Amino acid sequence: MKGPYPGMILKAVGLDGNKCTYPVAYGVVESENYNSWTWFLKNLGDDLDLTTNSNFTFINDRQKWKWRGKEFKDCLWKCATTSTVQQFNLTIDELKKLNNDAYEWLKAIPHQHWSKSHFTVKLYMLSFFNIVDCMHLKRLLKIVMQHCYSTGRAHCDALLNNLSTKTLENIKVKVAEYRVVFCGNRKYQVIGGEGVDQCVVDIAQHACSCNKWEVTGMPCKHTIAATWDMRRNNENVGIPETWVHPTYWLKT
Repeated sequence: MKGPYPGMILKAVGLDGNKCTYPVAYGVVESENYNSWTWFLKNLGDDLDLTTNSNFTFINDRQKWKWRGKEFKDCLWKCATTSTVQQFNLTIDELKKLNNDAYEWLKAIPHQHWSKSHFTVKLYMLSFFNIVDCMHLKRLLKIVMQHCYSTGRAHCDALLNNLSTKTLENIKVKVAEYRVVFCGNRKYQVIGGEGVDQCVVDIAQHACSCNKWEVTGMPCKHTIAATWDMRRNNENVGIPETWVHPTYWLKT
């Protein structure tokens, strides 16, 4: 902040049900340093009732990614968004072929801190930003709150909001040609992509070996294929919308 009262504004934001930025908290501090961030995070944790076992993922900018260009960006995002360890190993090897220095830099960062393939809980994400313009922050908060109100759950008559419904419908389209084999004990082997895509769905544990159901809370294509097979065999599984974790959109 400029002028006679210099300082810094720290802000935490999340996403609402339609993936729109939602302000969670902000604070005015003298400067961006260890003590100010500690104070901010402690107050944020108290407000959110966070405990030692709270499953939240916090993201900040940490450090600039110094390798420029679309090829590096795409490779980095593939590493970050892939959902299984096997896929992660393949994508990070692609980065190694592209640039060994970038590979070594990224490999040194604990994978559980930035890649979905190594996450063990659903993603309830908050992002941190520092803003230097108070007027910009006020304008941003006003716009965001108006947009959240106009696109909120109160305006949706379905079980899910519009964006999550669209996401689920897109997943359904992908499973039309999948084959399902019952393996006993509420487990199913789901096969698609001419045998290339094979996963095991554990209905009892709400888990799939692709890891997407556990990480995101949204039923993956393998899960939906399994539930459709259960329905064909007269099992009462409800509708896919009821399999979406209630905190699915409190993330990224």
